[in-house]
Amino acid sequence: MKLVLLRHAIAEDRLDFYRSNPGAPDSERPLTSDGIKKMKLGAMGLVNALDYEIQRVISSPYTRARQTAEIFLEAIPQKQRPELEFSDILAMGYSSSEIANWLASDTGTIVLVGHEPDMSNLMEQFCSRSSPLHLKFGKGGACLIEFLNGPLNSIGILRWFMSPKMLRKLSCK
Repeated sequence: MKLVLLRHAIAEDRLDFYRSNPGAPDSERPLTSDGIKKMKLGAMGLVNALDYEIQRVISSPYTRARQTAEIFLEAIPQKQRPELEFSDILAMGYSSSEIANWLASDTGTIVLVGHEPDMSNLMEQFCSRSSPLHLKFGKGGACLIEFLNGPLNSIGILRWFMSPKMLRKLSCK
């Protein structure tokens, strides 16, 4: 199994969002126009980096993650594009054991779109159960973790970790 962790792209500033949307929950905070523009390039780079079929794309239901997942899916050729799925388990505060159990029967390539610090914590817990990796996802950054026997039965191998800028550079491939 290959697991791609993708952090949502640049979202509207919290304070600006609250000022213009009093009482609205943080889960509704959208991407900025710059975040959308940069994610479109990053998504093309991510598709180029993966270079194989993706079985599932699962997103946090939060607006900024959903928008990021939709942009990523648009970069995948139509014939290979899976349906976008949503799961509250990716909202915020999930653990690697919850994710491992949830994905236990999956095979192939799965893309999870979520938030910080959860994505960094998840990568660290899956790949290095004894010593911290100290890697943090930039907005729109991604990594690829490979499991030889699934996330319940093996430690993941971090194949690559890319900043948003690196992914955008790959869009020109």
